This record gives sequence, structure tokens and C-alpha cells, in this order.
Amino acid sequence: MILVDNHKKCSAVVHFAFQDSLAESGLSKQILSIFDASRFSEFHTFLKSTLHVWIGLGEEKDLTLTHVKSAAALASKTMHKLKQKEYLVDASPIVSLYGIDSVYDLTTGFMLGLYHYEGHYSKVQPKYDFKAYLQGFEDEHQAEIQKIVNKSANIADGVMMARDWVNMPGNLLNPVTLAEKIAAEGKASGCEVKVVDIEEAKKLNMNLFLSIGLSSDYPCSVVVLRYMGNPDDKEVTALVGKGVTLDTGGYSLKSRDGLINTKGDMGGAAAVTAAVCALAKNKAKANVLAVVPIVENRLSNSSTIPGDVVTAMNGKTVEILSTDAEGRMILADAITYAIRVEKADRIVDVATLTGAIAAAYGKVRAGLMTNDDCFEDELLRAGARASEKYVDLPTDEEYREMVNGRVADLANSTRSGCGSIVAGLFLREFAEDHPWIHLDIAGVARVDKPLYEFQSEGATGASAATMYFLMDRHFTAADRF
Repeated sequence: MILVDNHKKCSAVVHFAFQDSLAESGLSKQILSIFDASRFSEFHTFLKSTLHVWIGLGEEKDLTLTHVKSAAALASKTMHKLKQKEYLVDASPIVSLYGIDSVYDLTTGFMLGLYHYEGHYSKVQPKYDFKAYLQGFEDEHQAEIQKIVNKSANIADGVMMARDWVNMPGNLLNPVTLAEKIAAEGKASGCEVKVVDIEEAKKLNMNLFLSIGLSSDYPCSVVVLRYMGNPDDKEVTALVGKGVTLDTGGYSLKSRDGLINTKGDMGGAAAVTAAVCALAKNKAKANVLAVVPIVENRLSNSSTIPGDVVTAMNGKTVEILSTDAEGRMILADAITYAIRVEKADRIVDVATLTGAIAAAYGKVRAGLMTNDDCFEDELLRAGARASEKYVDLPTDEEYREMVNGRVADLANSTRSGCGSIVAGLFLREFAEDHPWIHLDIAGVARVDKPLYEFQSEGATGASAATMYFLMDRHFTAADRF
């Protein structure tokens, strides 16, 4: 728990220090000979029966809010390692530089730094509960800052929920349990919930979605969360998240190594659910939908086979070249559903879609494709605020023919490379004339070795915070301070 209290006393304190002003910190010469405050360095000592932990920030001119988030995560990990459950955090060096906006980064850094997947051990692991008291603010602003802390905590909780779901084994998170979890989280957050079952999907001609979903004995569904928090604005944005709880590749069977992490192929579903639920909890002024098609991709007598032709909800025909290109199939019908049934004005689809994006940009940037530059600018600003990076994928007309089928309107996979581009252009065919953004998070959705202190091995909760900031444009109201 993170609280704001300038007058709290504790026997442990976290300090943040800049390298270029360390000499003015009051530290002894002995300590200065050991601790230089280089970025993410750490030093702790006892002074007058109080534990002091120092976290280095490096040179002030080079500091970013992503660094602040990592420094906060390192601080919380250090205090956990030192078995401190109640401590003070002197935030003044950071707040004086970045103002109230940095409260988000401090809060989420402290929380995400402590995240780890609890797993499924026979012996229950002890939980670590802590109270960190942020200090270094003017007293008159403490109540307002606590509200920002609470809102930030809701975002971090959503990211951690998304991480838990992506980390969960596929036999424990199947299409039924994922649908139940999304519906339960939506209701608890104050969203309206609708579930499109198989029979309704058939009536709507969602045949691309069903061509994958009916391959499993677990019934597929599309779960919709509605949060309409801005009655003064008629614009509605749909966040469409890929929810493949287990992906064998179907008859285009994955390799042995490729099968290991297929449990996490619902990272897009987790991200959009986390974002919409956090928006609802924070009562953000936004009108937003989460539209989540949920399936398993299995081999069975009802599985699609390469060479098949399937008719989409919007009437376009699709030639199946690969049954392992299942994500774009279910997303295509979900986008059409969001536009034609839910009447969404703008679309963002989020998916662990292609190995090609991971091969090209690794664990650093997700792929982005759009048909609307202004919409893209909004999302990139949101991503920067969330400490998440994106790379613009091209939509040149020369690539367009690569989406064409030979015996149908479209092909669901590439015949000649450019896998990430072709996947995005396929989905663009279903956006109609609406502003649309496609996010391919296949590379950044999980890490074996964390890039940042606020990550941990496994799922990252990629794009959940970006989606939040895309919709909540007045998060901190920093102009009041």
C-alpha cells in the first residue's frame, strides 16, 4: 500500500540521489567514497537507528520518467530484500524535477517492482504486505496527491492482473475461465457486460471467429465490457483484444519450442480488459469498450484446414493459408462486431500476433499500424506516458496485393514474407472507414530477462497502460499544482 503523509515517522527511509548533486546531500565522506549515485546504484546504512536506503538516479539531465519508474521498482525490491514492511520515501528530488506527474511513475514502480507470479505450488508462499509513505509534498496538496496515487494503483493492479492471466497455464485458463474472469472483473469495476455465445455468433455470421473457436471442446465466446464515462461526448472507442488461451497452431502445427509459450496468446485480451477496468474504477471521462474474442486453437475434426475458404461477418471471403494465423481471424470478426453491433467510432486492436515482429524488434518495441495519423499521435503520446515503445509499420500500397487471396478476397497469411505488415493490412480490411490502430505486442508481451526494474520474468502486461492513457487524457491534472 502506498500512502501520502509528510508527517509519518518510520525506522526506514528511501532516498533518491542525483549523481551531479550528491556532494550536497549531506552524506559523509566515507559513504561518498562508496556510493556515487550512478543510475540504479543502491546503498544502505544505519544512521541513528534508522535504516537509510539510497537509490542513484544518475545525472539529472539524463533522467526520464521511465528511469523514475525503474528506480522506484529497485527501491521496493531493496526494501523487500531488507525485510522492511513500513518505510518512508523522500520523493522531493523527483517531484521537484518532474512535478506531480511523477507520482504515477513512483506508485506503479513501487508496485510493479514487487510483482512475481505466485505459481501453483503445493505449499502456499508467504505474501509480502508493505506500507510506503510518500513524502516531500506541500501539505495542502496531500489529499489530491493521494487520489493520484490511488488511481495509479488501479492501473498497476490492472497490469499485474494482465500479467497473472498471461502467465497462467493453458489448462487452468481455458476459454470458459477467461470469459468468466473478464466478466467478473468488468462487473466488479462497474462496466456493463455482454457475452456473445456460439449461437449468437452463428446468427451474426462470425464465421472467421467460429472457424477457430469450434476447434475446441471449450465453448468460444466474445466478451464485451462497456464503460461509458463521458455522456458529454458521443465518441466511443473499442479496444479489441486477441484472446487465444492456447494456440497449437492447428493443422499448421507449431514446433516443440513454439508450443511452450502458447498459453500467453491472450495478452491482448488481458491488456484491453485491464485498461477498461482501470478506467471504470478511476471514473475516467471516457467512452470505451473492450471486445474480446476468446478461443482455443486446437486440432480436431472441426478445425479449419489450409486451403479452406471462410466468409467473414462483413461478407469478405478468406482463403486459409495457415491455421496458425488464427489471431487475425478472430480479431477480424470482432472488429466488425465492434463497428456494426456496438457502433464504435474508433478501433484499436491489440494482439500477440506475429513472430515476425519479435524477430524484427525484440522485446523493446511493439509494432503499430494505422489508417489515421492523428489517432496514431494520440496513441504514441499515451505510450510515452506509459513507458511503452512502438514502431510504425508501413502501409504502402505496394504491400496491399500481398493480402489478396488466389481463390478468395483475402488470404489469412503471407506467401512471401513481411509477416507483421501483412497481418496488420489484413485487419485493416475490416476497419471499414473508421480510425483504426493495430498493435502487435508479440515481442514485448513477455520477457525471459527483464529490460526494466519494473518488469519480471514472464508476462509484462504490455499495452495495458498505453490503452489507459489513450482514453484518460486528464489523468493527473498537474496544472492545478
